[in-house]
Amino acid sequence: PVDRFWNEQEVAIRPVMSPMPLPTGFSGATVLGDGRVIPLVGLAQLIRFAAEQRDACATQFAGPAQSSVTKIIPASTPANPSDVFARQVVLVIDDSVHVRRYLTLTLERAGYEVVPAKDGREGVDKLLGGLRVAAVLCDVEMPRLDGYGVLDEIKGRPEFAKLPITMLTSRNSDKHRKLALKLGASAYFSKPYNDQALLKTLEELIQISTR
Repeated sequence: PVDRFWNEQEVAIRPVMSPMPLPTGFSGATVLGDGRVIPLVGLAQLIRFAAEQRDACATQFAGPAQSSVTKIIPASTPANPSDVFARQVVLVIDDSVHVRRYLTLTLERAGYEVVPAKDGREGVDKLLGGLRVAAVLCDVEMPRLDGYGVLDEIKGRPEFAKLPITMLTSRNSDKHRKLALKLGASAYFSKPYNDQALLKTLEELIQISTR
């Protein structure tokens, strides 16, 4: 039975473009008017998954002890424990907590470690404070210090000359794009963007910067 119902709302369902599959039971996502990214549950898939888990659990307890021990070990456990610490760090600078969470989820599923910053000033302070990152994803419109200010402060320093900074913004005019590239941005994505294209670009920029 349904415990509570708030309202009915029309939404546009967007597929999540990512090299990693969605968690079982989720069919996609939608973006609400206030910018929140909401995952959508695929009810039929969720029911089927629950039934499979129930059957698997029954089989596990019915089988030999050795079989149940084997199932406890995750298939994704790396063969070499040092692989866990090989992830590259990406600094995400955006004043929207929902965007930061979404980017963090996307990047972590692709194997990156994420350090968030709520505005340009905090992001610059982290970098100048000694944070070592492989790349930066940065919004343009932010309080205290916007994305152009981040580029101006960071790319003017020799130690950050090769650091790739990708801009993610709702501003899609050539004027804003050209200004960002002139200030040293490595790439410029207008929202909404394709997750897979962003991850591919990020990987290429990191490879170039480490040569």
